[in-house]
Amino acid sequence: MTPEEQKDRAREFLEVFEDPDPVKFETMVSSDFEYRVMGSAKGFGHPIRKEGMRGFAGQLKQALPKGLNFRFGPVISEGSHVSLQAESDTEAANGKKYQNRYHFYIRFDGDKIAEVREYCDTDHVREVFGPF
Repeated sequence: MTPEEQKDRAREFLEVFEDPDPVKFETMVSSDFEYRVMGSAKGFGHPIRKEGMRGFAGQLKQALPKGLNFRFGPVISEGSHVSLQAESDTEAANGKKYQNRYHFYIRFDGDKIAEVREYCDTDHVREVFGPF
């Protein structure tokens, strides 16, 4: 893939979070895929593998029925690596406002996404969704 194609695919992957579809997730990722929210607090840092994306999609839909409403910032692609900044602006299922800022590191294996590292304000996640 060209750097521009990787940038587009990374955005496309994250756009699936607007209306999480496990089939779309599964077709975009490699067989050894790993997604990890980077944080040291309880409940964060455990990898989600390809087979876990179906459950993850369901949790997202339940917690954020209106999607994340991402606004994307700068995207950089070099080799098999993509760096992408984003902000969310939505309302959680519990009625609380959810606005977070993110940095995503995405590694490709050919045309498939092999690894995603999500960096966000995990304290804000706890404030909105409660203790884990």
